[in-house]
Amino acid sequence: MHRLLSLIAFVLALIGGVLVVMSALGGLGHLSIGSLAVNSLVFLFGLGAILGGWLIYTGIRKLGGIMTLAAGIILFVLTGGTGTAVILVLVAGVLGLVAAEMKPWWAFWR
Repeated sequence: MHRLLSLIAFVLALIGGVLVVMSALGGLGHLSIGSLAVNSLVFLFGLGAILGGWLIYTGIRKLGGIMTLAAGIILFVLTGGTGTAVILVLVAGVLGLVAAEMKPWWAFWR
């Protein structure tokens, strides 16, 4: 069950991270220093969300979940909470942490 949750978290983090990165690259038409700084931070934290999802999937679930959740919270603050991509990253971080704490089904009887 934790592998299925890890796979779902990875897919959500990947989709959300790609959407965040694409929105950061699409906002480069406004060339003020403030918007450029915000777009570069959004780009970096979008890449961090993708990396965190990959860590969740490869087995380092707790670190990946914390990394994805932190990237999601920071992206939520940077973007003002708008957009589905940030919500996807936040849900992926929570699912990664849940998958990290799950036990196999046979361990519940002990």
